Amino acid sequence: MNRPALALDYYEKYQVLINDKKEDKARTEIQNIIFNNQLAADSIAQAQEKVLLNLAYQEDLRKKNQEKNLFLIIGLFVLLIAGAYFLISRKIAANESNRLKDINQLKNALFTNITHEFRTPLTVIRGMTSNIKSDLKNNKQYTKLENDVDIIDRSSDGLLNLINEMLDLAKIECGHVKLNLVQVDCIPFTKYLIESFHSLAEEKHINFLVDCKLERLQMDLDINKFTAIITNLISNAIKFTDQEGKVSLRIEKVERKNISYFLFKVNDNGLGISKEEQQYIFDKFYQVDNSTSKLEKGSGIGLALAKEFVELMHGSIYVKSKLGKGSEFGFEIPITNHASPSENPEVISKSHHTKVKSDPAILDDSLTPNAISKNVPLVLIIEDNVDVTHYIKTCLQDNYQIMYAPNGSVGIEMALKKIPDIIVSDVMMPKKDGFEVCKTLKTDELTNHIPIIMLTAKATFEDRLIGLSHGADAYLTKPFKREELLTRIDQLILLRKKILRKFEKTGLDRLLDKNVKNSETKFLNKIITVIHDNISQGEFGPLELAARLGLSESQLYRKLKATSGKSTALFVRSIKLQKGKELLETTKKSISEVAYDVGFNDPSYFSRAFKKEFGSAPSAISK
Repeated sequence: MNRPALALDYYEKYQVLINDKKEDKARTEIQNIIFNNQLAADSIAQAQEKVLLNLAYQEDLRKKNQEKNLFLIIGLFVLLIAGAYFLISRKIAANESNRLKDINQLKNALFTNITHEFRTPLTVIRGMTSNIKSDLKNNKQYTKLENDVDIIDRSSDGLLNLINEMLDLAKIECGHVKLNLVQVDCIPFTKYLIESFHSLAEEKHINFLVDCKLERLQMDLDINKFTAIITNLISNAIKFTDQEGKVSLRIEKVERKNISYFLFKVNDNGLGISKEEQQYIFDKFYQVDNSTSKLEKGSGIGLALAKEFVELMHGSIYVKSKLGKGSEFGFEIPITNHASPSENPEVISKSHHTKVKSDPAILDDSLTPNAISKNVPLVLIIEDNVDVTHYIKTCLQDNYQIMYAPNGSVGIEMALKKIPDIIVSDVMMPKKDGFEVCKTLKTDELTNHIPIIMLTAKATFEDRLIGLSHGADAYLTKPFKREELLTRIDQLILLRKKILRKFEKTGLDRLLDKNVKNSETKFLNKIITVIHDNISQGEFGPLELAARLGLSESQLYRKLKATSGKSTALFVRSIKLQKGKELLETTKKSISEVAYDVGFNDPSYFSRAFKKEFGSAPSAISK
């Protein structure tokens, strides 16, 4: 009985034990579950933390990239700004450099032209003064002295006028110029100013016309400034119009908006001015680039001064021009009658009115070759200033024949036609300047031997190099003395004589045997070839040789005389004798046969000429 109870007790204990194990197991499982859940939660938290950290990192990286990009953009922007600033600075610097270069070129052009304008009359003044002193010592006739004094007076007036123009321009810039108005009848006064230009126009064979239907026009004028305007416009028109051209003037009274104006126009049929240059034509020191025509140069002051004077009188000035057709310059000033009247305006203006009439004595026949002697050297003077030409002529006329050309174009034609012994040429001239003259003549086989002396106010080293590079043999800077000119000419002629003496000894042998080719012998070789081609023709002489070469007898004679020292006839004979000598030395022909072969119709004359040429008879050579 007690065993079942015991068993039950054991069973109950067993159940308790089992329940405890289950509880422990359950507890363990719960703990495991809790632990696993905790691990999962921790893993999730770590994962979330990693995600958050990653997001934070990504956000931080994005921000850094943004900052980096921002800095890069700012850097590029700064770099672009710096680059743009650098480029703009370079451009500004380049523009400033170009502007300074333009200013420098303008300054150089101004000084060059002003120097030329000053040096030319100074050359005449100094030269003629020296001549007067010499004439006084030698008791020369009074009329010549009077002519020299007139030239000095005219050159001095021109120089003074240029100085006054420069001073007036300076005063205007400083605002110190005022009008000195007087009331005059401007029609007879204007005609008086115009009258002095008729002779200047006649010298260039220019058709000079004046159209004025007004008899009287009383108005206020500043006489000196009005004179400067009129004379500048007319002198420019004549100066820049070619020979046989046309210059016409028109004077009239016009009404505009109930205001009366005095109108003056100057028309010419010259080359005209381009539209680009018209806008600068009234600027101070500006000069139209006439490089294609080499028209005359001035100081670049006149038109600027005319514009300032016209505007000072409350008027306006204009230019109308078409390249290749001609130009029209004109001005108008309002007519007023407030000033005090003047009875004799000519007296007021005479001291400021430039003399424009040339001395007829300078342009007479004395400038053609002087018939002193054919053995006297022939000098060609190429100079556009008649006073300078007259001075040079007075320096040379006792010892040289003289020819005169008023510009480079005519000078080239005369040099090619007359073949002078020496050329004295100015640099700044119309048509063609001295550099072109030099280049043309030094590259032509007819004239490449002629020494050329350049006269110039361009005294810089660079200008001398330009002249020498074109073949100039000597330079004289204005103003120069008579002794300088004569010494240079004498030296160059002496040098030519030395060359001729050397050529006379070895020239023909050198040409025939060595066949030397240079500027001195090329033309002679050409002549020798023509002679050889016609050597057997007895009638072949200077006339036939000149015709074959396309030259005149005079051209050929002067060229041969200058380069070989022989006349054409003697040169032809020498070549024939040289050929005869060669045939006697290399063939078995008789003297008579050789004489006929080289164009001698008389064997006896051949023998006499042979002995004179070589110092021995042909029989001494004949085999």
